[in-house]
Amino acid sequence: MLFRYQAAWFAVLAGLLLVALGISWWLHAEFNYGYVLWYDWLDLHAQIAEFGPQNRYILGFDTITPSAQQAAFNAIVHAIHNSGLGLADIRFTDTYGATKALLREPEVVHLQDVAALIDWLHVALYWIAGLTLAGLWLLRHRIDEIKWRWQGGLLLALLAALVVLLALAGFEPVFYQLHHWVFPIGHEWFFFYQDSLMSTMMKAPDLFAGIGASLGLLGLIIYVLMILLLRRANTK
Repeated sequence: MLFRYQAAWFAVLAGLLLVALGISWWLHAEFNYGYVLWYDWLDLHAQIAEFGPQNRYILGFDTITPSAQQAAFNAIVHAIHNSGLGLADIRFTDTYGATKALLREPEVVHLQDVAALIDWLHVALYWIAGLTLAGLWLLRHRIDEIKWRWQGGLLLALLAALVVLLALAGFEPVFYQLHHWVFPIGHEWFFFYQDSLMSTMMKAPDLFAGIGASLGLLGLIIYVLMILLLRRANTK
């Protein structure tokens, strides 16, 4: 009986962790994943200045202001969080007054795949949040039975194992392998900087590593606050 309740609590606490990461993801999306900060920290202006003129399809992006470059990224974020609507309509105007599409068709297709994945993740997170809240409600009278050291030790062990595996495998290989698994076969998802303004402005995969670390850190902070609230509820 004791093991059964601890297993139930582990599922609830794991669900809370996923909810915390979901909240962190939502907050990051609301602030365009902090691109204005990463723009300076990763020296994305220099990245665009170097590879913008080398682009084999669309020239002039390196001539627009940093704020306009950041606005282009923000437009992509807005579109992928709205089922991909408007991706093909994102444009910029270079210093010569020529207005051009920011994304080529393969990039639009890829970002529509990303938007579909985000839509699926939204639904999954809603289900996880609902099931976690239901679990909390059912176990509300058994908060005092939580074995915090056992639960915390198991969660930390799993997170540590994940971090070690990621460190051993390397972020970049994992990043590319996930793309193979997630996106439809035949849809292009790897773009050289010279072929894609999207890839250039994001300095892929560097930007994603930074955003992932930031998202995870904030998610853990939110999770700790949730746990503190749960433990405080037990003292009332």
